[in-house]
Amino acid sequence: MKEEKVDFDKLKDFFEGRNNDFEYIKKVFCDREKEDELKKVLWRQWYEILKEDIESEKDLSHILYRIHYEINSRKEFIDRRGKIHNILRAFTRIAAVLFIPLLIYSGYQFIRSSGTGIAMSVEITAPAWARVQFTLPDGTRGWLNNRSVLKYEAGINFNREVILDGEAYFDVAKEKRKQFRVKTDEVIITALGTKFNVASYNNEKNVEVVLEEGSLILTDKDNRYTCQMKPSELVIYDKTSGHLSKDTVQTNKYTSWKEGRLVFRNDPIDVIARRLERWYNIEVELKDIFPDDIRLRATFIDEDLYEVLEILKRSLNIDYHINERSLGDDGVFYKKKVILMSKKDI
Repeated sequence: MKEEKVDFDKLKDFFEGRNNDFEYIKKVFCDREKEDELKKVLWRQWYEILKEDIESEKDLSHILYRIHYEINSRKEFIDRRGKIHNILRAFTRIAAVLFIPLLIYSGYQFIRSSGTGIAMSVEITAPAWARVQFTLPDGTRGWLNNRSVLKYEAGINFNREVILDGEAYFDVAKEKRKQFRVKTDEVIITALGTKFNVASYNNEKNVEVVLEEGSLILTDKDNRYTCQMKPSELVIYDKTSGHLSKDTVQTNKYTSWKEGRLVFRNDPIDVIARRLERWYNIEVELKDIFPDDIRLRATFIDEDLYEVLEILKRSLNIDYHINERSLGDDGVFYKKKVILMSKKDI
C-alpha cells in the first residue's frame, strides 16, 4: 500500500481557517516518519511566498497563533495522562518547523523597509510558547526565550551591541578588538568571548545574569555599581533599590530552558513561582507566606502545567487553584492565573 503524502493544501486551509480538520493535522504532525517530508513541503511553500510576495508586508504570525489556539482549546477533550503528550510534542515540532521561516521573513521585512545600505535595524521576536535560535553578524550564537525581543543595528560594521527585553542565552564569538555588549533598561553586560544567560523582563522586579563560561562585567545604567563575574556565578539586580547580589549556582538550571527542560535545584517557592510564570506564560500568586524550608529539586521535560502543579502539591504539601484565561470588562484577555496556597487554607 502506497504511503499517503503530506497534503499541503489541507495544511494551508487549516492554518488559514478554511477548514477544521484537526484529525488530519494531528495525524501528519504526530507521525515522525513524515517529518522530513513535512519540512520540505513547508520550506518549498515558504520560498514560493517570498517569490510571489517579496514586496508585500505579509503577516504570517497567525499560523503560530492558530497552532497554540488549537492546542489550548482542545486540551479539555484529551486524556491528560495519555494523548496530550503526543499532541504537545507534535506541535512543538510544528513551531520549530514554521517559526524559522517566520523569523527569517519578519527579519527580512524589517531590514528591507528600514535599510539604508549602511546600517539596518533588526528585531528578533520570540512570542509566547516559542524559543528562537539566532546567529548575529559577528558569529555570536544564542537562544531567545518566549515573550522576548532582541534588537541590534546590523550592517558592514556591526558594533557588537544588542538590546534585550526578556530572556536570552548568548554564546559570544571571541573578538579581542571589540567587546560584546547586552543592554537592558537597567544594566549593561560586557563580554569578550563567553557563555551567559540574561533574564530581564519588564514585568519582573529583578534582572538575573548567570555566567556559564568566561568572564563578564555588569554595570547598572547609571554607572553606580560595577560587578565582575566568574563562571557559575549568578548576579541579581534589584530594579527598585539598585542593589546587586551575587551567589554561586548550578548554571544548568538557568540555561536548560533552551533544551526544553525546566530545572529546579533546591529552589524556594518564590523562585518556583517566577519560573513557572515564564515557562507557561501565566500569572502565579502566592496567597500565603510560605516557610523557607519549602524547596523543590526536580527536572521537568514535556510535562504540562497541570502535571507540574500536581507534583508540587504532593511534594511540597501545598495546594493550588486555577483561574482560567478570561475576557475582562475592559475587553482585554487576561492570562491564566495560578494561586498557590498552604494546606491550611483548603
